[in-house]
Amino acid sequence: MRFGVVLISEGCGRAEWVAKCRRAEELGYDVVAAPDHVNLTSPFPSVVLAAEATERPRIGTYVLNASFHNPRLLARDIATMDQFLDGRLEIGLGTGYVQWEFEDAGVPFGSPGSRVDRLEHAVVELDRLLTDPELPKSVQRPRPPLLVGGHGNRVLRLAAQRAEVVSFVGAQFDPKYGRMTIATAEQMRERVRFVRAAAGERADQLEFNVLSKATLLTKDRAAAVEQLRRFGPELSEEDLLGAPVIGVGTAADIAEKVRENNEVYGISYTTVMENAMESFGKVIELLR
Repeated sequence: MRFGVVLISEGCGRAEWVAKCRRAEELGYDVVAAPDHVNLTSPFPSVVLAAEATERPRIGTYVLNASFHNPRLLARDIATMDQFLDGRLEIGLGTGYVQWEFEDAGVPFGSPGSRVDRLEHAVVELDRLLTDPELPKSVQRPRPPLLVGGHGNRVLRLAAQRAEVVSFVGAQFDPKYGRMTIATAEQMRERVRFVRAAAGERADQLEFNVLSKATLLTKDRAAAVEQLRRFGPELSEEDLLGAPVIGVGTAADIAEKVRENNEVYGISYTTVMENAMESFGKVIELLR
């Protein structure tokens, strides 16, 4: 199993970023990742500094917004970063979903379909550009591992057919509530079946990742449900607690959930956000 953490860099200076990265390494995380949002520091120098500050973890992006990056220039940046990281780089790509960021950056938000079009174009072009013998080369061949994250059919099909890591975000935008709501256990099983079918002969070569939405350490799982209600306003207590993207209970309970995700869905790589880094670190101790 592998464990990753997405560190948030808002208002973060060098010393604080270095300390965060080193703490993630101490806690046993295998991947330290930087996000791509206009209100945060740039993911590229963040990735390079994360690598300088650590020795063991691989360093990644979770995830670059494909609409924000020219594929030719992105390929150059990826090759350069992989050279500077001595082959420790992992690249995550997604469609982007925060409308105000697109507007602030002067990039058309478009429809969900048009954003998937841009993601697909970026993936295809990166494969071509990073293997072009006339262009800068990465240390890892043919290119650094690619993670593509999403929930809908087109993104998961793209991930199944072109990426090394399929990241199940386990949530989708619900216009009724104006925010993301999580997938139930049954919905996740369906998504995994869809990816395996779309991957065909590649299915056994893929690594399955899940982006955890919450890690709550508690001895009273039932009492924690109200803290989770925003993730699924209409879900039953059983469905909320059983969702693969939610970890609630003691560290041992959550470790068992991670094992169940592996056995039931084939998920061997779990990513948490920075606000869960310390709590999930206790879970990692039990899984090593």
